[in-house]
Amino acid sequence: MRSLFVIIFSFCFFVSDASVFGIKIKGGVKPLMDTVVDVVVADKNEEGPEGKSSNGTGFIIYEDGYIVTNWHVIDSCEKIKVVTSDGNEYSARVIGKDEHYDVALLKIDLDQNVKLSAVKFADSDKIEVSDPVITIGNPFGLGKTVTAGIISYKGRNLSDQISELGENGHLVSYIQTDAAVNYGNSGGPLFSENGEVIGMITVFVSDGLRSTGINFAIPSNILLKVISQLKTFGKMQRSWLGFSASRMSKEAAKLLIGNNVGYYVTNVSEKSPAMFTGIKVGDIILSVNGEVISENTNMEYLLNNLPIGEVIPIQIMRDGNRRMLSITVKSYNDEDISFVDDDDNNGKDIPYEKINGLDLGLTNLTRELREIFKISSHENGVLVSFVGSSLSNDIGVGNLIKKVNQSEIKNLNDMKSSVANFLQGNKSGDKIVLYVQDPLIKKSSYVVVKCDRGRRKGK
Repeated sequence: MRSLFVIIFSFCFFVSDASVFGIKIKGGVKPLMDTVVDVVVADKNEEGPEGKSSNGTGFIIYEDGYIVTNWHVIDSCEKIKVVTSDGNEYSARVIGKDEHYDVALLKIDLDQNVKLSAVKFADSDKIEVSDPVITIGNPFGLGKTVTAGIISYKGRNLSDQISELGENGHLVSYIQTDAAVNYGNSGGPLFSENGEVIGMITVFVSDGLRSTGINFAIPSNILLKVISQLKTFGKMQRSWLGFSASRMSKEAAKLLIGNNVGYYVTNVSEKSPAMFTGIKVGDIILSVNGEVISENTNMEYLLNNLPIGEVIPIQIMRDGNRRMLSITVKSYNDEDISFVDDDDNNGKDIPYEKINGLDLGLTNLTRELREIFKISSHENGVLVSFVGSSLSNDIGVGNLIKKVNQSEIKNLNDMKSSVANFLQGNKSGDKIVLYVQDPLIKKSSYVVVKCDRGRRKGK
């Protein structure tokens, strides 16, 4: 077994053109190996004068000595040693770490004018299942080892599958790969065939002795966000709205909202942004900050990665009616949840007005609403803030109505006049054509809705 390892190690190390197990790597493997380091830690909880040493992997993200690895690699450690590809050893200090995302940022001090080879990151949202990948790690402390495989799945939620992750498995939509990894590979990079990092190896499924080919990596786009906060604050600042949500059954979601997936509010915290906004237990969440809830939605990750300090839109359904709320995103940390007072929260139930004939709640655009929905100052129209159950499948909350039967709408008064003229001039017809735009995704369409001549306005 030792001879076999030496052959493979030598092959991997000196490849420079080339391909690994049939995967052609842009620029070769050798430059990538120079970006990967061994992480050796001494566990202060173990008995003995120096404790117990264990090994992991990390990779260089900045040439001045910043290295990223897993939190669980360096947790409870007393000393951290980093070994670079040239054999040099450095003492490392922890710049920041986050248990929930399982990420740690390390720093080693370099001599003047010494620069390390740093990785390049790719957009992990653009990867596809079956794309070829390679990993480089330090399995069982043997040293740098290259393995190859494909992306087996993207967007994997592990909270119900991997018990070791506990409550943290829902925070990351993992990349699944069959590239072989073992103990010691944790914290190592997952490279695309272009030689760019698309993830960091974090979890693998083992039969007790070896990898089973079911392994998981934190996507690079998530990793970069965590690294940025660890470098700036020393910890991860997660967003907090103050409510929790659970997934409803497919049957219930299909019957209530016409989709296979739906989430409903199960708890609202006291003095939270959600409470002051008016979110209630039982509300069905339709979209958060422009992201429509779908089969691919990781709700916990979505709620924990909103822009802190900003006011965002959130769509809900209550009593069969759809409505749009605005809510201020607060910061959450384990030591002190930032509870808010009434005057500390800009989020609110967006007010609306109903007009004769339509089961819609409409709102004039204000500067605040333009900021929330990213609507430029030169665009006109009225915002749909409430959709009654009779029209819930025809038009969306958050849509901007720009025309009524080809007539341009600039504000709520224009809307009232156009609908009133339609009702007065079309005694036999009951359908009206609205030109609407979703301002968050910039998609426009003509929508036919039914006018009820007996409907009266009111809130």
